[in-house]
Amino acid sequence: MALSRVPEATRRRLSSPNGKFPAAVSPAENLGVSSYARRDLYEERQTVDAGIGAFATVAIPAGTRIFCEDSLVMMPEEATHLDLYRAVSALSDDKQAVFWNLAASAKPGKNVAWINALRACCDDETSDSFNAVVEDYERAWSIFETNRFTCKASVSTVAPPTLGVFPAAARLNHSCAPNVFHRYNPLIRRLTVHALRDIEPGEELTTSYIDICHPTARRRALLRHWGFRCKCAACTNPDEEADRRRKKLEDLFIRVTNRERKRMRNEARWTAKDYEHSLGIVARTVRLLETEGLVETDTMGIICVIGAQLGMKAGGKWREQAEEWAKTAVEVDRKCLGEDSMEYMRAVEVLEATRVKPKL
Repeated sequence: MALSRVPEATRRRLSSPNGKFPAAVSPAENLGVSSYARRDLYEERQTVDAGIGAFATVAIPAGTRIFCEDSLVMMPEEATHLDLYRAVSALSDDKQAVFWNLAASAKPGKNVAWINALRACCDDETSDSFNAVVEDYERAWSIFETNRFTCKASVSTVAPPTLGVFPAAARLNHSCAPNVFHRYNPLIRRLTVHALRDIEPGEELTTSYIDICHPTARRRALLRHWGFRCKCAACTNPDEEADRRRKKLEDLFIRVTNRERKRMRNEARWTAKDYEHSLGIVARTVRLLETEGLVETDTMGIICVIGAQLGMKAGGKWREQAEEWAKTAVEVDRKCLGEDSMEYMRAVEVLEATRVKPKL
């Protein structure tokens, strides 16, 4: 799809760096890290009901990095239709073609204030074709909303995330029982995708667009943003008992992280009883993750790092368990995120700390 329906004068006006709209976030600069998609491992082809998907052409071992992709477009979370269109217009012709060929299934939003802002930027040349111009902007936004990934600056920062389009990884369809895991790595400014388990030739590569620890109803509600109803086995044949476990898991994770934030604010006042309570919740969460077959998820990595840190503080019987949890976190983060990720590096630091003998 071309951009030709927007008159050149209007395009220049919208693309001006001195305009009133904020500039898009710049794509990754040359950091010495290549951007790639392992086309030797997969092919793109049409699916029955989910558009184009990615399918393994060879056996892919667990932990293999399949994508390490730079963004085509990266936008701040508060970006508007006009900001996005300006960013797309600034791309080279071949990159614009890549963007416009991506799927567009997200429904139009209720906020239409941007249309008035667009009208103010247009001139008489555009007045007769304004509806067509609006349609172009809406399609660009739909493509963006359908294909964007959340890109956090770090796991600990409070800064708002940015949203990026990675066209190769955008071909990955969703499953609540995925076989690959995606995450933006801010250290190398790339979206990475790793195999969660051994993948056989012919299998579709699927990732989860949401946290799969949620129960079915919550997952369905979150997936409405992308304009589809998940048809994976976990959603088409929901198990009531499994859903209760997922809800319990969701609650436990919130309790662990909330208590950890509370501890970090008031560590000097944290008692042995407080540590024992938190560690008990961590142990229950880990067991439930194992029961649900969710051991190869970043949730397991997060919980195990917290457990290892708490275990070192508590000492005694928990110290040996702290090392085991740290080992699990290292392996999970290596497989899901790679050794160049902040999460992996942090897990290694925690593991090394658990092996330091406490002073008597």
